Amino acid sequence: MSDTRYKLLCEDEMEEEVSNVIIKIKHSSRLKNVLFFIFGMVFCYIVLLHVQSERQMVDLKSLKEMLVKPFVFQKFENYEDFYFTKDESRFLNCSQISNGSKDAIDNYVNNGRLKLEREKLLELPMDCENIKTRIRGDISSFSKLERPIAFVRNIFTLYEFQESLISLNYHPDNTYCFSIDFKSVHRLSENMQSLSKCLPNIVINPTKYSFDSSGHFQDRAHFDCLKMILNSTWNHALLLQNYDIVLKSSEQLSDLSEMLNYTSIMGLEYGFQGRYKGDANWTPAGLKLFKNEKGVPDEILHTPLKIRKGLNEVFLSKTFVDSLFDKLNLDPILDLFDNNKMYGVDEMLIQTLYENYLGLEGQMTSNCTKSQSDNLTRQTDWNFSGPNGYDKHCRSKWKRHGICIIGVEYLKSFSTSNRITANKVLDNFDFGPIICLRQMIREGKTSGIPEDALNWSPQYREMKLKQNGTYVKEKFVC
Repeated sequence: MSDTRYKLLCEDEMEEEVSNVIIKIKHSSRLKNVLFFIFGMVFCYIVLLHVQSERQMVDLKSLKEMLVKPFVFQKFENYEDFYFTKDESRFLNCSQISNGSKDAIDNYVNNGRLKLEREKLLELPMDCENIKTRIRGDISSFSKLERPIAFVRNIFTLYEFQESLISLNYHPDNTYCFSIDFKSVHRLSENMQSLSKCLPNIVINPTKYSFDSSGHFQDRAHFDCLKMILNSTWNHALLLQNYDIVLKSSEQLSDLSEMLNYTSIMGLEYGFQGRYKGDANWTPAGLKLFKNEKGVPDEILHTPLKIRKGLNEVFLSKTFVDSLFDKLNLDPILDLFDNNKMYGVDEMLIQTLYENYLGLEGQMTSNCTKSQSDNLTRQTDWNFSGPNGYDKHCRSKWKRHGICIIGVEYLKSFSTSNRITANKVLDNFDFGPIICLRQMIREGKTSGIPEDALNWSPQYREMKLKQNGTYVKEKFVC
């Protein structure tokens, strides 16, 4: 207000002075001095206007910056410092290890792999600023994803482990949904809730489940999460279990989704008879599979489903998932597969619903019963010889349930792998792969998936034929 007042007074004074000068010009011969005086007053007036304008511009600019000022993340040099001391992590040289340096790998392994141990965990601040810093603090900005991804994961171990896995591929356009085992420590659930409050694209399923090594309730938890996020924006959903690590960046997964269009990726094998009730009524009519059977052909309703098998890790199109929930009553078939007396019950539901033609959007039209290897969803180093524990045939020299445990020895293979995920990474065996893969993804050292790598998939080939108008069901070769 004082600036405005001063401006008005200055204007009044100037008008008065100009009037006086005009009178003086008429009655005085000292014209030169008068002209200088007029010029000085005009100059003063212009300067005052300029200062006032500049001050207003500065004030508006400051106000705008204050209102739209983005969250300023704390920068950090080494991601491992959040979870380990400098002394513990000093032998981890990710740049050399990811390039396959045997000396760097041996130096790290021989001096002790990094492990998350409950009794040695560092204090982890759980306020929003610190959470965001740990997950995305080294990314200044995110480019928009043309096709966002949903990550749907079942979990039960330490919070630090889950937080670091999110950080690998975090993007604000994606959706993340977690289901938690009821046997987990309360700290995991509590911290995941704090995480969800800070990052709204992270969703926590309120239902708790009794997960076990036989796969019970894995499918149920995944479908409950999928149902929770149906109204979110995503194009493909990646189903994950606790020890899966995602090998691709969000941008690479978005590119894969664009190539796949409405198709989904999974392995298709014959179901193992000892893993499901062979004497059950597997017809859609017997299962009461359809919400509304009106208009469903009898051939579909009364033909027993062929039980198919694959891995639990699948990449499902939103088109297919929407159709599943829209047309099918999933509870009976979920309960039938989730028989508590059998092993590996979590590897058949999706494959069976996808391969048997049920008239769902995003589904194959061709009934392909030929076994198809899965070359995209999960990288696994299988080893069925001998018991759990030390095994010289594993790169990491350790295995569990017939699978070699992931150590830093596998990082170089990750850089060229076409697989979306890898299994198993254990936080209490080697945390190094997570730290180094995170660095590799940030530095663009993981490969995208070339389109020709999809040609093994009959569903992809069928989709391409339909796009160019050359698909003939009777002539399609699975």
